[in-house]
Amino acid sequence: MKRKRSNQCALCKNFFRKSEMSEEHYPAKSTGNEDIVALDFGKMIDSMRSGELAERLFHKENQGKTVEEVSGEFFDEELSHSLYPKGRTARSLCRQCNTFLGKYDEAYKKFFDNDGSPSIIKGYQKLTRLKIIKAIFAKFLSVPECKGQNFDFITFLQDENQETYEGKWELYCIKRDYSTDFFGLGHLATGVMTYDEGVIFVLSDEKFIFHLMDFEPHEGYKSLNMMDLLNKTYTLVSGRDLHDGGYHGHFMIQEMLGA
Repeated sequence: MKRKRSNQCALCKNFFRKSEMSEEHYPAKSTGNEDIVALDFGKMIDSMRSGELAERLFHKENQGKTVEEVSGEFFDEELSHSLYPKGRTARSLCRQCNTFLGKYDEAYKKFFDNDGSPSIIKGYQKLTRLKIIKAIFAKFLSVPECKGQNFDFITFLQDENQETYEGKWELYCIKRDYSTDFFGLGHLATGVMTYDEGVIFVLSDEKFIFHLMDFEPHEGYKSLNMMDLLNKTYTLVSGRDLHDGGYHGHFMIQEMLGA
């Protein structure tokens, strides 16, 4: 009896056996997706209210250590537990498509390693900047909350030379800083937020937070539209630039409340 090909590749849309599908990392393994931990928001808030965290930060045993070092130790020992020891993955792509998208991941790694610096990225060929953009669009194909979505940017991804995308989805980015992360601890969660106007899917790595949305951003929303990388002139937006935390702030509150 032949095994049924019941697993559909999110890119080519063909069906495969489970053994023919690849383990796709989202975000890329090289951008911090190696040992994903879960943050206990309730315990974190309790530690702040009780003064436990402040006591740990200024304890004499921690003299000489930076705030980042002490908060990192506190996070590892008290506030987190391992969720995905080998990183967050999904069997969402066939092997051939996973290999094809690898060239996009290589381009994005340049963006990641250079902290998205406009002065550096503008020096790359247009095709490389295009691949950086496509790498992030492609990662959303593996995000669990996106399962079942009939994305209209598939052909944009399938042709590495296609420069234009005029569909309904827009991709925005903000750079992490202490305004986006509690005590500088990056939360690599995925998720979805629903508004009257549409939905926002969330994906992040150690340096950047991405929002894929099917409606125009609300007035006052600040972020980098990733398609602006093709213009060579763009401005990165960090957490400190956001009013009331922006959509990321909304998402973090949603996560804390377990909504």
